[in-house]
Amino acid sequence: MNKNKRYALIIILVTNAILISFLESFIPIPIPVPGIKLGLGNIITMIAIVFLSWKDVLFIVIVRSFVVAILTRGVMMLAFSLSGGILSAIVMLLLYKKLSRFLSIKGISVAGAITHNTTQICVALLILGQVVVLYYLPVLLIAAVVTGLITGSIGEMAINEIQKKEVFKDEIPPHC
Repeated sequence: MNKNKRYALIIILVTNAILISFLESFIPIPIPVPGIKLGLGNIITMIAIVFLSWKDVLFIVIVRSFVVAILTRGVMMLAFSLSGGILSAIVMLLLYKKLSRFLSIKGISVAGAITHNTTQICVALLILGQVVVLYYLPVLLIAAVVTGLITGSIGEMAINEIQKKEVFKDEIPPHC
């Protein structure tokens, strides 16, 4: 794939990740626990993991985290969004590259959601210096499994459709 087509696809993925994440902030979650989100922007991260290089994946995650944090939660939440996004993307990348023959996209998505929530609790612990935030972790881990399965299911369907349409046919192999 030529450089211009690759850049265009990355811009489309970044734009979609931002739009999905932004719109998700308006979806009410029927659980009265603050901070739980579906994580629908990770559908785009999973698509990027399957079809693009690790550098492209991290670029998409970083840009999405910055823009969405500033638009929806403010600059103070950037540490949570960025750390959770980057670490979960790295975990999902590694799992996809090394274990995708054993793990489905759904399983990789759940691992990413667990990593994201655990990272955010660790950041809260560092910022607040209060061990009490660890009591929130079991709730977030249960939510991560549920939301990871939902996001992973949608991501799996999207990836299958993209493969059928051969959108990334001439793309650099994802392991580069």
